[in-house]
Amino acid sequence: MSHTQRKGINRPSINRLSKWKYGLFIVMFLALLMQAIPSFYGDIPALGIQVKQDKYLSPEAVTRLLDTTAVPAKELQFEAGEMLVTFDTIAHQQQAKALLDTQLAKDADITVQYYSAAPEWFKTLGADPVKLGLDLRGGVQMLLYVDLDAVYQRHTEATAQELKTLLRAERIRNVQVRQVSSVELAITGMLAPAEDRLSATLDTKRMQWQVRKSDNDWRLTLTESEQQTIAAAAMEQNIQTLRNRIGELGIVEASVIRQGRDHIRIELPGVHDPKQAKTVIGATASLAFHKADINGHLLMTDTRGNQVSLLKKPVITGEHIVDARSGTDEMGRPLVSIQLDGPGGSKMTDFSRDNVGQAMASVYTEYLLNEQGKLTPSDKIINLATIQSVLPNKFQITGLDSHQEANELALLLRSGALTAPVQIVEERAIGPTLGEQNIQAGISALALGMAGMALFLMVWYRRFGWVAIAGLGANLIMQLGLLVLLPGAVLTLPGIAGLVLTVGMAVDTNVLIFERIRDRLREGASLAVAIDFGYRSAFTTIFDANITTLLSALCLYGIGSGPLQGFATTLILGLLSSMVCGIWGTRLLINPIWGRDNRRAIKI
Repeated sequence: MSHTQRKGINRPSINRLSKWKYGLFIVMFLALLMQAIPSFYGDIPALGIQVKQDKYLSPEAVTRLLDTTAVPAKELQFEAGEMLVTFDTIAHQQQAKALLDTQLAKDADITVQYYSAAPEWFKTLGADPVKLGLDLRGGVQMLLYVDLDAVYQRHTEATAQELKTLLRAERIRNVQVRQVSSVELAITGMLAPAEDRLSATLDTKRMQWQVRKSDNDWRLTLTESEQQTIAAAAMEQNIQTLRNRIGELGIVEASVIRQGRDHIRIELPGVHDPKQAKTVIGATASLAFHKADINGHLLMTDTRGNQVSLLKKPVITGEHIVDARSGTDEMGRPLVSIQLDGPGGSKMTDFSRDNVGQAMASVYTEYLLNEQGKLTPSDKIINLATIQSVLPNKFQITGLDSHQEANELALLLRSGALTAPVQIVEERAIGPTLGEQNIQAGISALALGMAGMALFLMVWYRRFGWVAIAGLGANLIMQLGLLVLLPGAVLTLPGIAGLVLTVGMAVDTNVLIFERIRDRLREGASLAVAIDFGYRSAFTTIFDANITTLLSALCLYGIGSGPLQGFATTLILGLLSSMVCGIWGTRLLINPIWGRDNRRAIKI
């Protein structure tokens, strides 16, 4: 065998990829295609009609009402006491909503709903349509003010109580601890024994309190850093609680984010009747159990109007409640079944064992706006009962006014109490018709962008241009499939802008590769060698450009909020899918067709 022949045998083959790479790409593409397909079917607008308690409403009556007013309904379904009316267009849905609100408001609750038009078998495969944001679906946006002063107030009160307890334990008299403001305490009458003891205690809190001494008087002020720490924790706890409450309402696409120092913005896509959501979101409620005692310093009025004295320190508070369900007793009266966690159950068992025959009150606290527009706590006894036996970690409270109150109380207790009171200061509604127009505008922009790029690729790169167009289509499908699979991701109008941008960037990938191939062909290389050179030499440039853009998109997502995050999400997913389709996917098409073509002086 000659040297030339041996060299030909040892030369590595070019433009050949392993079969497993073909298989992996095909499986990945088909899986994401299956996730993306339901989104192309669109939604079916509908109205849910929930008949109120003690009311009767037949499906025939609803059908007649719609027929007499010439509002075309597509279908009416009746199941488990709830009716579902579907329509062909959102305009018909809104007309019917306005009509039924006028005619049936006393008998039923009318809610706007949307259902995927995709075949049911997609759901069995776990394929759902992409979730739409507020600007595309329509819905309600709320801005909540968080009263952080109430959090500082509780923190300061707890410190004052701790210092008073310490003074009593040390039998130090004539020292007064009083609260000057939500962040300041005054200690008067300080003498040597008290000063030494309190100094040792405050040394452990020197990061929290700034101490100013003047003769026998001290002033304690909550430090700015501690205020920021308390505020951050309270805001995070409130955001998590609000997310839990919204989840209990069945709104799965909501956005709850912090805005500024003391505001929270909530977006509820698809919610066009926010009455219940506002009631639950804005409620700052908690439940605590107090022992009734004639020597108690907490005076309240029970459900019968009688004055009741309670011990100020509760037996347990709502933080120990892990589950709460509404129901009815033997007489049909509303009740709430409560389950406590381990520590709470132990406290309740010990207390009830030592106080059989004594009365215990269930105190419900909520924050309401006073005449000055300030949030103030309002306490009421919803249940006062005598302890008949030892209570386990599961028990019931009664004395509620209605089943609706029982349902809302159970929901609030399940989702947790807000750390700081909130007040809805702004509410904006975006109509579904406007959302539909946004979708049409976004799709039109995407279609025009795709058409323009396809025309350019076909004219400039001819045969390879068709491959690039196939890669762009696969890129768009994979990007949409990834958006469906990503937990919590929603498609917004800025997100559609991100789709258009990443499609354009995907074209850059193909342009870089094809131009490198052209350069190699001009040098006299064969088509197969030029293809191999084009993909290998362009990879580093493409990778570097996409990585730097990806880092910028990650920063934008981390720092931004709302629309910026929607844009950053589609940009990040688009960068990943464009690299896969532009480098890997197009080569899987080019290699079998032109990868072994050794002709020279050929044009692409």
